Amino acid sequence: MTALCALAASLAAPVARADDGKKKPGLFDFAPWKTPAGHERDAARHLLPVQFDLTPAAGLPGEVRVVRVRFYADKDYRMLVLKWQKRLHAQIARINAIVEPVFAVHFEIESIRDWDRSHNGMAFETLLTELEALDPARDVGCVIGLVTPMRGVATSVHQLGGARLLSHHFVLRGMDDEQELLALDRDFGLLDPAERQAIYAQRRDHKEVVIFLHEWGHTLGLLHNENPSIVMNPAYDPRQVAFSPFEQAVINLVLGRRSERPAEGYPESAALEPLLREAPTDEGSDKDRAQLLALAQQRAHGTSATPAGTASTAPAELTHEQVEQYNRAVAAANAGRTEEAWGALAPIIAALTKAKLAPDATPWREAASFATNLGALTAAEALMARLDRHAPETTKLAAEIESARHQAALPPNAASLGIAAEREVAYVAGYREIARALSRANATAARERFQAFATDFPGAPATDIAACELDMTAKVAKKRAAAAKRCEAALEKYDGAERALVLLAAMAATERRDTVAEKYLKRAIGNEPDDPGPWRMLAQLYRNTHASASLSELESRHQALFSTPLPR
Repeated sequence: MTALCALAASLAAPVARADDGKKKPGLFDFAPWKTPAGHERDAARHLLPVQFDLTPAAGLPGEVRVVRVRFYADKDYRMLVLKWQKRLHAQIARINAIVEPVFAVHFEIESIRDWDRSHNGMAFETLLTELEALDPARDVGCVIGLVTPMRGVATSVHQLGGARLLSHHFVLRGMDDEQELLALDRDFGLLDPAERQAIYAQRRDHKEVVIFLHEWGHTLGLLHNENPSIVMNPAYDPRQVAFSPFEQAVINLVLGRRSERPAEGYPESAALEPLLREAPTDEGSDKDRAQLLALAQQRAHGTSATPAGTASTAPAELTHEQVEQYNRAVAAANAGRTEEAWGALAPIIAALTKAKLAPDATPWREAASFATNLGALTAAEALMARLDRHAPETTKLAAEIESARHQAALPPNAASLGIAAEREVAYVAGYREIARALSRANATAARERFQAFATDFPGAPATDIAACELDMTAKVAKKRAAAAKRCEAALEKYDGAERALVLLAAMAATERRDTVAEKYLKRAIGNEPDDPGPWRMLAQLYRNTHASASLSELESRHQALFSTPLPR
């Protein structure tokens, strides 16, 4: 039985009740006869999404609050999503039909702009940092990025959207639910094609609304909720219909403060602090609630004005000339000219590293986050060393730098491997170019870029990893055999090289060396738990080997760490 049929069957199953007030079935009570198509139609109805709960939240204002929204659509989104502008306007209309009666809010599209970049394979954290740098949202309520569509059927909200808590930015991926439409065609073949298309369209529209509202909720300070019918549950479900009463209170408070004082970045902070102290236990994990409360407290007391990871404006401690130079660096980074951006940013970072730390450390955090995004990790660490190491923003920044080292195969002792600190940006950019070409199955371009890269960084871990992956794509058996040795060489130089672990696991799984593959994937998860790839690969390995106990343990671990189901 396929997933769609199984879902329909489970939802259509009768529910036992002690006494529903109806006459018990008698000898001559017959169920009406139905055609096979009729049975399929009944089953298909259970796949339709539930209508949203439009009950008004408590304490609504007398007038509707307008939230102006600016969209940026990247190259891939504009190219791959058919009639995307028409669909976007229709999506906002459906969302307004919900938020106007419930929250007295109306989303107004301020503009839709081109984002002349491709973001294939980029993590949401990187996308958000880039979007914040592109547009700080000073004159609108929200800035939303529309990026490279996802292939396949999304079961988790965060496969399709990403946002930072208490912010003004979020990112949405386009949806390519071709597999879901194929499943409907396969499982409900007796229905008219128009009926199947209508079911698909209703499910897609509902999913788009839920994803938008979920990420919007995060920007207003909402955490994940365990209830599957609540919009803030991270696992998408067609039965998601509402926000919880606590979430409604948070939304009303934040919207009210932001509409009253639009010139302030986060005017809700002081009023939000006591409300967050009373958050129910099913709103996020203990850690999530504590971190959100700490963020509101820091903003309320003036110790943090900008979320970590932002590089949208020049730090306030800089001279007028440095401000202009910083903004040139941001513009170059947004245009994809990474090394030019670093050339402009490096002198500013050097000045901040030597300068006396101000009471508001935001300039140092912003510059460090910008450097991290460019790949200048040693420079970012030098700035981070000036900050309060116990502050939540510093802890988050340290984790981002470590994650960037894993992804770029750039160890802390990189200089000893021929990667000087001032060349780290070139190293990371070159490795990303090779990886991007490989992700597009363009081995020729990848090999051409690899030749120059290997000449510049002959002893670097990323050189070994790129050679490993190129050898894996070759049709010559001898080269494929050499691939593992290159990945192992990368790990000897840097045991945090994430891609080497994943490639070795893939090779071991192909050769049916399941225990070895499991070992590498567990190491990858330990190094980089936020990366869903190794989790997904290990889960599939357990399914292929019928290791149900190990799969169950992995699912429990992922749920405990992230309060979300294991990615599929």
